[in-house]
Amino acid sequence: MRTLYFIRHCESIKTGSDRGRGLTDAGQEQAQELVAFFKEIPIDAIYSSPMRRAIDSVRPLAEQRGLPIYEAAFQERCFQETDERLSPKRLEELLKRSFQNDDYAQKGGESNQIARNRALVAIDQLRKTHPHHRLVVATHGLVLALVLEHYTGRSANEWLGAMGSPAIHQLTFDAGGKTSHEQLL
Repeated sequence: MRTLYFIRHCESIKTGSDRGRGLTDAGQEQAQELVAFFKEIPIDAIYSSPMRRAIDSVRPLAEQRGLPIYEAAFQERCFQETDERLSPKRLEELLKRSFQNDDYAQKGGESNQIARNRALVAIDQLRKTHPHHRLVVATHGLVLALVLEHYTGRSANEWLGAMGSPAIHQLTFDAGGKTSHEQLL
């Protein structure tokens, strides 16, 4: 059995480049709280999106466990060619169109389908690389919602609308290929 603990990053700064945004003071406190949350849970490896806010969310846990943070393709969906953060209004418009059409993408950006497939390929790689291990994966709201949609059948739009920051979702894969899900936070 393999278990993946997906963590939506802690509260992030809302300005700056999308890739380089870190955590707010509250987000840094939340990252410390993740150490306590996982205190009794064995972890064999920690993976993260290459985006700073995801890495910073699991850094205290990695330091406490003496584990490196490996980068994996769980970065947020790329909405446009540039690395600038979208305005909340523009993001809402793009999400609405994307949830109506899974293949919708702006020039230079990804569609929901492409982002979902990227994450699912990364999950398959982790499952092959780490049989019978428990992994933490730091990611982002939309990518996590797309992954959960795939494994649970509940729409990504619903998952995203109900998801806090941070959020923790456990996916467990048994030897027969069956997947179970549990929302932990």
